[in-house]
Amino acid sequence: MQRLIDQNSRASLTARLFNPTRHWHIHPAVLMSGVLVLLFALSAAAGLAVGLERNSIAALFVLGPVAVFGLLALMYRFELVVLAIPVAAFAIPFELSTGTETRLPVALLLALSLCGFWVVSAVMRKQFSVVPSPLNLPIFVFGMIGCISLVWGFVWRDPILIYHPTFIVVQIGSLLTILVSLGAALLYGNFVTTTGQLKFVVGVFIFFGSIITVFWLFDLPLPLVTTGGLWGMWTIAACFGLAVIQPNMSWPWRLALLGIMGLSVYLAIVVNVEWLSGWVPGLVALLAMLLMHSRKMFFALIPIVVLIFMQTSGYFNDVAQANIDDGSLERLILWEQNWRVVRAHWLFGTGPAGYALYYVTYYAEDARSTHNNYLDILAQFGFTGMFAWLWLSVVGIWEGWRLSQRAQPGFLRTLAIIVTGGWIGAMASMMLGDWVLPFAYNQGIAGYKYTVYSWIFLGTLISIRQILDRPPQADPILVEHNIP
Repeated sequence: MQRLIDQNSRASLTARLFNPTRHWHIHPAVLMSGVLVLLFALSAAAGLAVGLERNSIAALFVLGPVAVFGLLALMYRFELVVLAIPVAAFAIPFELSTGTETRLPVALLLALSLCGFWVVSAVMRKQFSVVPSPLNLPIFVFGMIGCISLVWGFVWRDPILIYHPTFIVVQIGSLLTILVSLGAALLYGNFVTTTGQLKFVVGVFIFFGSIITVFWLFDLPLPLVTTGGLWGMWTIAACFGLAVIQPNMSWPWRLALLGIMGLSVYLAIVVNVEWLSGWVPGLVALLAMLLMHSRKMFFALIPIVVLIFMQTSGYFNDVAQANIDDGSLERLILWEQNWRVVRAHWLFGTGPAGYALYYVTYYAEDARSTHNNYLDILAQFGFTGMFAWLWLSVVGIWEGWRLSQRAQPGFLRTLAIIVTGGWIGAMASMMLGDWVLPFAYNQGIAGYKYTVYSWIFLGTLISIRQILDRPPQADPILVEHNIP
């Protein structure tokens, strides 16, 4: 029964995306024959080019089959390519050089291609639609404000700024990174449509999070896995959710998940304790999840947590002093400096990455980024953008809470709690760095490969609502035999 529903869902999505006209149809045998002939021709051409020592031309012919299969995957298994985004973010650390210091990660290129393909297909069909969700409007509004701020910051730019003509490229790249972050949430919300696919997403984070945790604990090199951003928080949240909240989980699996979570917490709070954004978001996420799952457990745990902190106050005082010695209080100066820029450009800000120009011009001796995502948003998009961002943040939390109350005990409810707790933790992490929206001159555009984590999970809230809103379908066998 579930398999039939899943197949119908995938078929409807494919038809909605890539079938602008209904009066023609390519037979699968004809399509396969055409693909085989094309592959044979490309292979023969590649062999001929190699024989003539035209290696660059041969490389183009070799890339041809890759492009063919990629196009077929987009056309007929679009949702599977969408599911590849977190795998690309974790397991493909290679980046495309742009000839400058900016490098483009594979995850960004993949998400950008998917968003572009989606938009092009909508233009071909002359219809663009998204599945209903309270998140849609704030996502679109925040993206629109980002586009407005690009023009606004250029028009109202201070005339004495030190400006380089190529800076507009940096701004466009920064804006695209933000738009594709929003697009990743919409991609997951619209094309990840089954419980099995959502389980795959959670499994990817637990799998790679476990690998990173073990390798870091034993100080082993890990060159092929991305280790930045909030991977630890999402790993801890996913393990806690499945081990504690998910019903009907076997005890061996629960113990394994608790073990992974325990090692991750130990790695964050003991081994890397001075990296506050490595463990504070995870702690916030755990407390939020526990409150959503059971208020009794939450209020029973609070005295224990307070007692632990009291007993280890000296340890955390040393951590606080170490952060002060490393210059953490200097951020207060940077924040005050940021406000001087904001108050002169308060409506739509200085544009994507725009406040960097003001820093270089007016504060050349201390032109450092804020290391605070909220102030980044305020400086780039003004109070209008900040309002839209807070709107999106609150709607994400409220939607997750409502879905967790609406879903029956099971994976969908567990995932809603995981996402909501993790989103709250991500909002806390924004005070410590740009872990949700990478700033062009701090994490850089390349930081997309780990800032996308939070957007993937936010998009699953749209998926959960889509699954819960889906009307129950009758079993075809029962209908055929007129069995009520």
